[in-house]
Amino acid sequence: MRLDFDWSDDGRYHQYCAHCHAETVSRVLDPDGRTHYRCATCGRRHERSIVLDPAVRWWLDADGEYWHESAGVFVFDAAGRLLLFERTLYPFALTVPAGHVDAGEEPAAAAARELREEVGLTVAALTPLGRDDIPGDRCRRGSDAHRWHSYTVHLDRPAPPVQVTDEGHRPQWRTIRDALTRDLTHPVRHLLTHYRPALPDPGRPLPPG
Repeated sequence: MRLDFDWSDDGRYHQYCAHCHAETVSRVLDPDGRTHYRCATCGRRHERSIVLDPAVRWWLDADGEYWHESAGVFVFDAAGRLLLFERTLYPFALTVPAGHVDAGEEPAAAAARELREEVGLTVAALTPLGRDDIPGDRCRRGSDAHRWHSYTVHLDRPAPPVQVTDEGHRPQWRTIRDALTRDLTHPVRHLLTHYRPALPDPGRPLPPG
């Protein structure tokens, strides 16, 4: 997304309607607990708004594309199954614990924070997986492009009970092979596909011989 309207660069928090760009947006919940945004100016409702927040890392590239920076954690249990949950914030699909990197925050610290805040897991260390620029990764704050910092955690026990915060629900543990048949967010599908050879996958067929 390009910010091709008269947005403010005063360094303060601003939230604009995705349709008319007025700053008259309020949050509403649908019967399934999913967040949408209603604009009092144009009367339209959308699953996204355009947020310019100095508390998170964002920038415009040379083409004017609006970018965010994200960090996420691929958590595997002792059986090699991946932790996923359904998002109640756009995009509405299965995801891993992840979120935006705050201004002045190291990506690894952001990943550990999101892991703790979203699913209540605290770990001693994260293993870096990669850094990837992912165009087409649309978020609820209006960005269509994200720089992802990915990490892994391998638990030494079977899948523990997980309580997801108000950003999601219905936690589940799945093999990568099973996960790739599900409705995943764009970046999670991209990263699982790209890094699959380096990730545990008990659903992967054994090589011949």
